[in-house]
Amino acid sequence: GFVGKALADKKLGREEAMVDRRSEELLQLVTRLGVTAIKVGQVLSIRPDLLPAPYAKGLEKLQDSVQPFPAALGREIIERELSIRIEDVFSAFSAEPVAAASIGQVYRGTLRASGEEVAIKVQRPSVLHDVALDLFMLRFFAPAYQEANDVNTDVVGLVDAWGTGFVNE
Repeated sequence: GFVGKALADKKLGREEAMVDRRSEELLQLVTRLGVTAIKVGQVLSIRPDLLPAPYAKGLEKLQDSVQPFPAALGREIIERELSIRIEDVFSAFSAEPVAAASIGQVYRGTLRASGEEVAIKVQRPSVLHDVALDLFMLRFFAPAYQEANDVNTDVVGLVDAWGTGFVNE
């Protein structure tokens, strides 16, 4: 995996030659790992004290390029969570999300009753469960990461702050 390859690059003295490739691999890995990894990757992209700058640079792409989940699923979640039928409440509703982020996405709609244009936010399916489990794992491994990398940052405190941010978002 990524970690093994990065360690091999360091041991073989080819870190600089492979940094662009490893940066892209890290971006792909973080994206595949899901919501929490994407949020953590977004933070790491601006924290060179926690991740070497060349790798962090690749993660900058996470700041504005999160793929949406299927629009039909978004509509289904909205109808179920709000106990409505979209066509009964909205005279217009965007067919696709107008924005997507790691935790959810946004649709544009026009309220049938008032004609007011509104933004409708919907969380990704099972996001709270996934984030809670991921944060538990991050918090568990944070002390070992901090010790192994001689990081001068309270990594457990950072994970706790991320957790608070997730809940607030």
